[in-house]
Amino acid sequence: MPRKSLEIPVVPEVLVWARESVGLSPIDVSKKLNVSEDLVYRWESGDEHPTLKKLEKLASIYKRSLAVFFLPSPPIEPPLPKDFRSFPKEKENPLSPKILLSIRNARRLQSLAMELAKEVNREIVSKVRRVNISDDPESIAKRIRHELDIEIETQIKWRDENQALNEWKKAVEKQGILVFQMSMPLEEIRAFSLTDKEPFAIVLNSKDSTNAGIFSLFHEYAHILLGYGGLCNNMEEPTEHHDGGEKAEIFCNHFAGALLVPAEPLLKRTQHIREQFRWVNGSFYPIDEILRKNARYFKVSQEVVLRRMVICDLVEKGVYERKREEWKTKEWKQKKTGFPVDPAKKCIREKGESFVTLTLEAYRQERITYKDVADYLSTRTKHIPKIEQLV
Repeated sequence: MPRKSLEIPVVPEVLVWARESVGLSPIDVSKKLNVSEDLVYRWESGDEHPTLKKLEKLASIYKRSLAVFFLPSPPIEPPLPKDFRSFPKEKENPLSPKILLSIRNARRLQSLAMELAKEVNREIVSKVRRVNISDDPESIAKRIRHELDIEIETQIKWRDENQALNEWKKAVEKQGILVFQMSMPLEEIRAFSLTDKEPFAIVLNSKDSTNAGIFSLFHEYAHILLGYGGLCNNMEEPTEHHDGGEKAEIFCNHFAGALLVPAEPLLKRTQHIREQFRWVNGSFYPIDEILRKNARYFKVSQEVVLRRMVICDLVEKGVYERKREEWKTKEWKQKKTGFPVDPAKKCIREKGESFVTLTLEAYRQERITYKDVADYLSTRTKHIPKIEQLV
């Protein structure tokens, strides 16, 4: 007679919580387990119990340890960041499993950073001073740029947008903010920020273009300045939002543009390009030439330049709207080079120098093991020496 599999009496509410925390429906789970949807419902109602083997598979699907299924009740978790994503009315915008897992991962790294800082007797101090949504974004951007200690002369000397993103990230991390990059569906989200506990964190979408990542970095920085993190999916000015969130997005967009492309240097640079171009071919208003050269000069996208030109009264808003329609037909995702990504560089890019340095310092002080380092940095132990060389 075949031996009956061991059934585990899991609290039904814990099963429901674990499934919902990763954004899956009962039918999603049934397909992944190759069981009937009705069986999943019976587990979650307490009419039946999953076997140990099925529970181990559920732990893998839900990205949870097996131990959570032995809890007497679902754990209390912080609420999700406010959703500022903008979608057409006819489209629903639920958070996909990848986004939910990225939020969970970012919160884990937040907690680890705080624990590691205590272990090595360091303090991660936030230098962020709160602002109000009624404040002038131009003035706030000027102040923050001074605090970041990045002069416009330094910015224009950077080699390209890749160096620009790295340097901006370092400057932001010096303000006591963690910066991560994670792979998420680009059509759903470009970045998000966490402000429910310190150290605050900004998470950029690693699938996004470098220029878009630079803009998102400071869009989310503005959310931290306002005191509430959020989930954001584009830099387009929202026309309406279910809870008035469009005001926050407009402020964050304005701030990010003003910090990256200050008004005075833009005015001087644009006038110089116009004069040079007219001298060459007699054309008076070379908008594409201005956008191309300014984007390269400031290490930002042409769209950011054009938005700033509208705000600074250098072009009419209709020009921006026409160009946006033109750009919508293009793909702004990062182009694949076909070359393998160096694991050590990938680790630093995704976890940020601040978190990587803190982890390595804890290891040197013998507060954590080499295996812990590999776990915290999501890398293999053979790559750790190279990571140490790079930071």
